[in-house]
This record gives sequence, C-alpha cells and structure tokens, in this order.
Amino acid sequence: MNRTSIVRTVYYGAVSTATTPERPRAACADVDPELFFPTGDNGPTLLQEQEAKAVCRRCPLQAPCLQGALDRGETAGVWGGMSERERRSLKRRTAHTSAA
Repeated sequence: MNRTSIVRTVYYGAVSTATTPERPRAACADVDPELFFPTGDNGPTLLQEQEAKAVCRRCPLQAPCLQGALDRGETAGVWGGMSERERRSLKRRTAHTSAA
C-alpha cells in the first residue's frame, strides 16, 4: 500500500510526501509535527528539542529546510536542525559579519 501524507515544508504550500526520483523524502514526513514545536525551556522541552534535531540530522533536506526557515523568518519550532534561539543567533552573527 502506498501511503502519502502532507508535511510542513520549506515551501509555502503543502507538499506530498510521495517519493519521486528527483525529490528526496523529508525525514519529518512520518513524525508528529508537534515534536518540532516544543514549548517552554525545562528538561522535557529540551529533550523534545534534541529529538527533533535528531530527525533533522538524518534528513536529506536539512540545508534547504533551514535556509527556508531563515528566509521566511520562522520564529517558532525546530527547522533544519536549529531551534528558534539558534536561528536568531545565526542571523545576528551573519548580519554582524556582513556589516564588518
């Protein structure tokens, strides 16, 4: 049986998870999206964030996912293996480097 679902993506629209030769499948396709949006900053939340990042590390789309999140200014969740805090820090470092 061929299972196809819809996942969050670096693109604005929903994208099918059906595998095609020219498009790799996102590692998050079969994971509960709530995993990528931890709330709070206590132990269980940090563990959830680490679990989300582990999914990202094995994803063939990690780099474009992160770039899309940076381009769109995503303010919540783990995207491309980085938390919102890490993305803000990266943007600040990038802005500081380009200003120098």
